[in-house]
Amino acid sequence: MPREEYYEEEYYPPEKEEGGFQGFLNEQLKRAPWWLLSVGIHLSAGLFFWLTASFTNYDGEKEVEVTSKIEQKPEEEVEEEIERDVFEHDKEINTDEPPIEDPVLKDAEVSDHNETDNNEDYESSKGQEDAISDKPFQGKYWNSAIGIGGGAGGCFGGRFGGKRNLRAYGGGRKTESAVMAGLIWLKNHQNPDGMWSTDKFMSNCKAGTCTGKGSVADYDMGNTGLALLAFLGAGHTHMHGKFKRTVKEALRAIKDRQLPNGCFGTQTGDGHWIYNHLVTTMAISEAYGLSKKTPMLLSMAQKGVDYLVECQNPYLGWRYGCKPGDNDSSCTGWAVLALKSAKLSGLTVPKEAFDGATNWFDKVTDDTYYKAGYTTKGDSGARLAGAKNFKPLEAMTAAAVVSRIFMGASAKNPKIIGGGNLMKQALPKWDVQEGTIDMYYWYYGSLAMFQLGGAFWQAWNTAMKDALVPTQQTKGCPNGSWDPVCAWGEAGGRVYSTAINVLSLEIYYRYGRVLGKK
Repeated sequence: MPREEYYEEEYYPPEKEEGGFQGFLNEQLKRAPWWLLSVGIHLSAGLFFWLTASFTNYDGEKEVEVTSKIEQKPEEEVEEEIERDVFEHDKEINTDEPPIEDPVLKDAEVSDHNETDNNEDYESSKGQEDAISDKPFQGKYWNSAIGIGGGAGGCFGGRFGGKRNLRAYGGGRKTESAVMAGLIWLKNHQNPDGMWSTDKFMSNCKAGTCTGKGSVADYDMGNTGLALLAFLGAGHTHMHGKFKRTVKEALRAIKDRQLPNGCFGTQTGDGHWIYNHLVTTMAISEAYGLSKKTPMLLSMAQKGVDYLVECQNPYLGWRYGCKPGDNDSSCTGWAVLALKSAKLSGLTVPKEAFDGATNWFDKVTDDTYYKAGYTTKGDSGARLAGAKNFKPLEAMTAAAVVSRIFMGASAKNPKIIGGGNLMKQALPKWDVQEGTIDMYYWYYGSLAMFQLGGAFWQAWNTAMKDALVPTQQTKGCPNGSWDPVCAWGEAGGRVYSTAINVLSLEIYYRYGRVLGKK
């Protein structure tokens, strides 16, 4: 078949033969005299101008002034007490719903001078540009997603934008009500100097007196760091959210108590101060990550990170003090959390620090069930002398699993899947008599099981909500807090139990998912 030749030429539409009334009308118009058409056009124009004048009859010498008044809504204050939301039934949660990307936080508008003080050290709070979506690991240790919590934020962005992933990941109005109540309790029990007291927080009680003081006053810095993390976890910074003053005073208090060597808080002889430093370094790193234009936070955070790295045992992990020679999985887990937050916030973190943590967790994880020990392979962990009735659970396994995920382990890694299976057999259960309450384990378990997703997360999430939401105090001054009836409650007290449980209930939006699990 020969190829057709094509030429460019002007196109004219074919003429169509018209009939009926339209054809008759066209024919009569062709025969009409031109003067008749002119008269019709002038009549139409005159009618148009007459109608226009009728609707715009005003004095041309007067200017019409249009004014508008925009009333700026005053900044919302958080009430001292809240009426707790009570929901008989939460809607069915679709855990397979894909996450929605949250927007990057814009600079906050300040309307209350007294609330922010416009201190030059506190310039603005803006989310990171890469904190707007879930992102997989891009390389061992150096990924741009933190991935130990929920939400759409690759780094910290999922905490903003209305928490639109709350239901997609299994949360709801009950969990958010519990988070807000917990934050308000923490706000109301913050000391005037910005700290949270482990054993004297009751001096801030306003409606009666709370019980549950901690036994170790030396943990005030650690509890302050933990409480600050709870506010940051819900997106509240010194320039954004309902608790700006609370967060700002906490940051100032921590700054005033950082030692010249970078350590946060007093260094006691027993070396237990390392917990204070680990938790607070994590909090300051996240605070800086959420407010990149705050030079004061940059200096504080980097000094804290540098000293944390200095305290690490060569090629292994951390324990009490600086380079003590022995290691444990609890201190090492907190160190990995702190260094990961620091790395994602743009701080300088040496790769060797993560290498050592990996070596330690591999050293204490058995190769059969993949249980992680506390100081040795196969041990059952540690308990306070007054808390021996609480069963040893899988807290160190949970810390090892989430640390490995942080450090780039594959979702198919048998140590991760095996650890998930162990945690699935030890789900949260609030039972004082059976000794199953371990809020520390529940926090690490929530981080780890959320990453594993699927059946792991569904089973854990249901049990975690059932353990925490109904047991939160709802009356009087303790409203919003949790009784410290757990393995470590004797030491940390009500401030500890409330802060760490709030962190567990923020799991749905606190960070992005790394493993891409549903």
